[in-house]
Amino acid sequence: MKSIAVLGLGQFGYQVAIGLTQKGFEVMALDNDVETVTEIKDMVSQAIILDTTDEKAMRSVNIDKVDIAIVAIGSNVQSSLLTTALVQRMEISKIYVRVINSLQESILKSMGITNIISIEKEMGIQVANTLSSDGVGRYISISDRHSIMEVSVPKGFVGKTLKELNIRSHYRINIIGIKTMFPYVKDDGELEFDIQMNDILEPNYCLGKDDVLIIAGADDKLSKFIRIGELHD
Repeated sequence: MKSIAVLGLGQFGYQVAIGLTQKGFEVMALDNDVETVTEIKDMVSQAIILDTTDEKAMRSVNIDKVDIAIVAIGSNVQSSLLTTALVQRMEISKIYVRVINSLQESILKSMGITNIISIEKEMGIQVANTLSSDGVGRYISISDRHSIMEVSVPKGFVGKTLKELNIRSHYRINIIGIKTMFPYVKDDGELEFDIQMNDILEPNYCLGKDDVLIIAGADDKLSKFIRIGELHD
């Protein structure tokens, strides 16, 4: 089991710490705010009240022994950079750092930090992609030029098999999964959907109108596929 230290328990760090714990990781959550640490202590492996810029204090709780460090400090850029420098000095194998502006990002890159998390940037991209087309759902950027996204099946594709469409060859993207939504009526009369995920795709699978494609590829190819889908609609 990998051990992870989450340094900074603002809204982002708090949710990351809880989420990783729920996925089975051993999570050490650190912050200098007593109330926040007290609130999270029963939801993570270990919660510690600590100044993450204090090297002696950090070493006293064996931060240098964790597999991954996530510097989740938000508004205090100076504290974030000092904390990052400390975990670098401790030679932790993987370090992830949240940034809030381009200057901080530039400094981190000059320090050799490659795993940089920009919540505002990622959310901005996701919202833009979602709003730009009615058929686009969740979106994840996996590099500067590649993404994974959910798209509704274009009307012109409904009733056709994956073999017939040959999407990988024609559009230069990969379908990595298909979600199928099965509608049902609850006891109170409200309509709900049971979502089933298919990640083993058979060539003869026939696309339905309630299917959602999970596609991956270069951003320009994904955009082209979405535009073609809109034309089919």
